[in-house]
Amino acid sequence: MSNAKASPATRLCLGAAASSVISALGLMFLWKSDTLHTTITYILATIPVSLMVFAFVKGLSLTKENTRATHRYLLRMALTMAFYLITLAVAEHFIDGRGLTGPLAAFLAFLPGLSFAGVVWVFGGLIIEESDEFYRMLYIRQGLIATGISFTLAAIWGFLETYRIVDPVAAFWWPTIWCFGLGVGAIFNKIKFGTYGEIR
Repeated sequence: MSNAKASPATRLCLGAAASSVISALGLMFLWKSDTLHTTITYILATIPVSLMVFAFVKGLSLTKENTRATHRYLLRMALTMAFYLITLAVAEHFIDGRGLTGPLAAFLAFLPGLSFAGVVWVFGGLIIEESDEFYRMLYIRQGLIATGISFTLAAIWGFLETYRIVDPVAAFWWPTIWCFGLGVGAIFNKIKFGTYGEIR
């Protein structure tokens, strides 16, 4: 198992990337739960976008010996979240704000959903590219825990909907819960193995 320490520049880059992902997910949750007004959400979205841009530019300057799988993962995740926020803002502006309909509206609505698929592919890339077997096991376990949480809640809620006990929820909440489930999986890893699968 690698014990190499990340350089200060690498830690700064990875901290910005991780913060951008966390802040983007938190902002999306607050906005979709109607806690924040759309205009305020757009203004606050400059924070995760700025962090994403900083992480990407800083990441390009890192030397090749620092481009470990976890570093590439956070940079790719930051770009995916940037794509999500941008396409979501465009869809909201033209579909909800301007009343756009038809095939173009369907295409704009499709793009934010595509970014969720990107999150799964980026996490899969982390597992494939990780050379340390212990950390690869941690990431697989983390992903399985996230999948178990999201699938279980989707199945339970689906049956509650079927029998009209609860109101239907938008389908994008299930991959959103999967993303938060990755954090739960990391906590379970820490409890069982003493490590979250930290950047190293």
